[in-house]
Amino acid sequence: MAAPDPLVHGLRTAVSEPGTLPRYERLARHLAREIRQGRLKPGTPLPPETELAARLGVSRQTVHQALGKLARQGLVVRRRGVGTFVAVPQLEQPLPGLYSLFKSLTAQGHAVSSRLLGFRLAADEEASSLLAGGSFEPVYELTRLRLVDDEPFAFESLYLPRELGGALPLDRVAREPLYDLLAECCGVTVARAEETLQPVAVEPSLAALLSVRAGDPALLVERVGYAASDRPVELRRSVIRGDRYRVRVKLEGPVREPPDSPPGEKGGLAPW
Repeated sequence: MAAPDPLVHGLRTAVSEPGTLPRYERLARHLAREIRQGRLKPGTPLPPETELAARLGVSRQTVHQALGKLARQGLVVRRRGVGTFVAVPQLEQPLPGLYSLFKSLTAQGHAVSSRLLGFRLAADEEASSLLAGGSFEPVYELTRLRLVDDEPFAFESLYLPRELGGALPLDRVAREPLYDLLAECCGVTVARAEETLQPVAVEPSLAALLSVRAGDPALLVERVGYAASDRPVELRRSVIRGDRYRVRVKLEGPVREPPDSPPGEKGGLAPW
């Protein structure tokens, strides 16, 4: 497939201009600019490496390095045996404190929706121990698919104490924020939460739901929510597509010591 002439002309200019930057770096910078300024739309296919190299008069290795850099930046996606495409922009969640991801995305102008997949009493060893006091005690398990701009974004398993889950109206669970429903229907306000983020590979059972391939990267976000009384009222596991999501944390100095820092390890950043 031939690239649009304006793009090819711009790339030729980029690689032929005098300077010390390697050619692959010039190609990557020009393509990144075209993508970020909206001249190359999400989903646009780029020419095969051999074709683009021939049209630009550079080596295939030069094109390969340029596209590889763009892939690492999340600007293009490379699908083996299919081709290279301009990526859909990642969605970003700042972490200033207790947050609702989907309220944040709505505020950014995205259409956010949910599809309720299941709602039942079940025993989950971790959730039951945390929320019901015993590993075999029943808790409410809610599963839903979260969509952003009508595209699958996250699969969520959510566990609640039996008395709270039973008080929630099922017809509203899919379309309204959980914390709002807990406050309105149960008189419970989630005051704080603890959250961990871990990179994982998408399991085959979730691949079709998320419109990705098994083994693709994802982010597992696990959250425990606590009421004002410090009682745990929620355990949530969200598997979020790795190609659509990133987290932004604002870090302010000075550097603080870990609470159990061993004697003699004071000051500075750890040299990892």
